[in-house]
Amino acid sequence: MSLSNTKLLSACVGSAVLMMTASQNVLSHTRLSVPVTQESSSAHGTTSTAVNIPHGCTDNPVIGNVFFLPDTTDATVQTSTDDFATFETATGDNALNHIVNPPFIRLIKTNDVFNVQEFILDPLNNPLGFWAADGSLPAHNWVAQLPINITAIAIQPESCATSVTFVPAIANICNMTTMSEINAADPDDPNVDFWTAPGVGSPYDAPDWTFPASYKVVRDLVANPLPESCGEGVAVRIVPSAAQMERDMPVKINGQQVWPQP
Repeated sequence: MSLSNTKLLSACVGSAVLMMTASQNVLSHTRLSVPVTQESSSAHGTTSTAVNIPHGCTDNPVIGNVFFLPDTTDATVQTSTDDFATFETATGDNALNHIVNPPFIRLIKTNDVFNVQEFILDPLNNPLGFWAADGSLPAHNWVAQLPINITAIAIQPESCATSVTFVPAIANICNMTTMSEINAADPDDPNVDFWTAPGVGSPYDAPDWTFPASYKVVRDLVANPLPESCGEGVAVRIVPSAAQMERDMPVKINGQQVWPQP
């Protein structure tokens, strides 16, 4: 084998190892089973997806889950000229500058993992998410799927967004602890596994190196073309505010907070 062929083989093997490592990392993360959809103006359209829980917290099983989408009334809006570039906060921007309608969820009835599920509602009683409990997912070698529908989303014709990505907040709960016993920055926290946006400013923020789950809505450039002034457009990301994180992450039953324990 020639030297050039040897170098080529080494490069291919190295690339394959990197791809396998990246794939394994993604598979070990809490994600949506269907993370991308096309925009739609259908009032009754939905995307069926599920919250995938791939493991427990170190050796502890998952005994509960919290999931919610950004409340677009006060969410943080970030933009990027490249989907793979760093997103920057668009000061003074509003989510409804980019989407015609906010997304809501519908729960798909199942008791495969958790026997109790309750909606998380925004101040207008729209379902943004849910919490689930009364069940258990073993820490290793089991995967849970919590199925939901997300309502169809249309992108504002005047927006320069080529896509709008919603960053949900997710927590896999493994122990009923107080807030002081939770370390959101520790990937090996035995009490809870957070998949939330970093840098929000809430006690539930994941560390900077974490990649939270996402739900991406891609613009239909034929039916809904970009305005000429937009050039190639921008990618938009919508993240829950700190106020929403502190409002919607705690689990409450009949008005009583049960997690984190007071």
